[in-house]
Amino acid sequence: MRKGTTIQEIPAQPGQRILVMSDIHGHMDNLFHLLKKLNYTRDDILVIIGDLIDKGPDSLRTLRYIMELYERGNVYVSMGNVDLHRYFILTDASEEGDRKFLEHARWVKDYWQGGLIPDMLSELGLEIRHLTQENAGEVRARLNEHFRKEIAFIGGLPTILTMGKYIFVHGGIPTENLDELAGTDELPLLKNDAFLNKGTGFSDHIAVVGHFPVCLYREGIADLSPIFAKEQRIICIDGGCGVKLHGQLNSLIIPDRDADMDEIEWDFSDEFPVVKATENQERKPGTIQIQYFDSEVEVLTSAEDAPNAEANAGKEALLRLRHLGTGREFDVPASFLWEYGGVKHCSDYCDEWLEVSPGDELHVLAHTDHGILAKKRGRMGRYYGAYEELVAGMRRTQGAPPSYEAARRKREMDTYALLDRLGIIYERIDHREARTMALCAAVDEALDAVICKNLFLCNRQETRFYLLMLPGDKHFLTKDLSKQIGSSRLSFAPSQYMEEFLHIAPGSVSAMGLMNDTDNRVQLLIDREILKGEYFGCHPCVNTSSIRMRMNDLIHVFLPAVGHEPVYVEL
Repeated sequence: MRKGTTIQEIPAQPGQRILVMSDIHGHMDNLFHLLKKLNYTRDDILVIIGDLIDKGPDSLRTLRYIMELYERGNVYVSMGNVDLHRYFILTDASEEGDRKFLEHARWVKDYWQGGLIPDMLSELGLEIRHLTQENAGEVRARLNEHFRKEIAFIGGLPTILTMGKYIFVHGGIPTENLDELAGTDELPLLKNDAFLNKGTGFSDHIAVVGHFPVCLYREGIADLSPIFAKEQRIICIDGGCGVKLHGQLNSLIIPDRDADMDEIEWDFSDEFPVVKATENQERKPGTIQIQYFDSEVEVLTSAEDAPNAEANAGKEALLRLRHLGTGREFDVPASFLWEYGGVKHCSDYCDEWLEVSPGDELHVLAHTDHGILAKKRGRMGRYYGAYEELVAGMRRTQGAPPSYEAARRKREMDTYALLDRLGIIYERIDHREARTMALCAAVDEALDAVICKNLFLCNRQETRFYLLMLPGDKHFLTKDLSKQIGSSRLSFAPSQYMEEFLHIAPGSVSAMGLMNDTDNRVQLLIDREILKGEYFGCHPCVNTSSIRMRMNDLIHVFLPAVGHEPVYVEL
């Protein structure tokens, strides 16, 4: 059990760069690419001030990635209110705790479509529908046993981090005299809504906080860039990652432990496509601002009835809405409308015209028949001028990346190290997680190789496991495959075995993971059609990079070296 507010000091050295983030909320792709964008090395100090998990697609994977970075050193992580709540949900072994565990698991899946506990259940081959009041305690105990390290890591996080004149805390603190806070209830310091508006200020320290999306502090605009409140000596950095539809992950770049606020820079990462403006546009104030606390709307025209319902390919229909709080009518992209409990809401929105100059990069939230809705350095607005599409340069690079790139996972670097030891020549490209067909197609084009579909399968008893490689456009019938390999009742294997045997997470499956299967628990199955290609493409045990090598090197060098002889099938 936790013992109230705890404080940890960061031993930063003079001249050591400090990167500060908060509220990652299970968005590992944003975290990884922001660290790469910042040229993060092991000489830097990385500070993460809470809410690592939930409200995003990859809570468990994000948590494990942060733990891996933490174990390398120079990484300091503090508790967030979401982290604390999930820790208590997982560790409360009382009858009331079992009830709360069941209710939370159902709610987080329904409202956020995922979270740490759903991710944990999925790795064990369980789904929310399998939970009942009768088995909730047993399932929770299984999670505590299987995920002991992850739960202990969360439970051991300090409440407050200090570094010279800086104090890092998730929500906010009522005083800079930290001795008064030690041992007190930590929840008010973690869930401190609208902290900047409470009149608190500091004289000897600079407080850096997350928790409350910065756009909620601003009137008349929708801006997710950090707020530097110089008079109060407070910096708010929560960019709404995972919480706001237009959210982003922000990072402060503090050049030195003694740096003043004016010396701090910042950068961000999000998942939106980027375009380059080619025309000027003057700013025009918005006519409406929608924020979370007053977001109920009435739909006046549906997407089907909208005048631009037959919009060009790639363009989004505009809905006509009435804001119930003010009675104002406005047009908004259809993706901004959401519903919960039968009530319709509009995501945070502002229709101001952005001030834009040629060459400005805009992150596109929606293409419409009436310009684009975009962000410029975190600020949302409309742009009606011309622009150029910016395609992420995915050039193939030969060999492993530099060892000083500290953002990369050990499993990726181990893959390159093995290929180098075996004398296999390979080329590599880096990219965001291929969650869209457009990005998948771009990766395939850049690789110019046979791209395989990789399926991790097992029998009903979960005693025999298979990695099936087949062409990306080919489907297979379980009956046909079972007959060829003599194993019936094949299905997708729980991801716990994928992680245990191959050291790979869902979405990253490839033959490279067989290097970690030293006990030969996984049988490789290869559709013969794959052998027709000269080059083979796959992930190096992570899905933020892809590699290509000669098919002959895969079959005759790599597989023998890792002790796996394939079985060839025809599907």
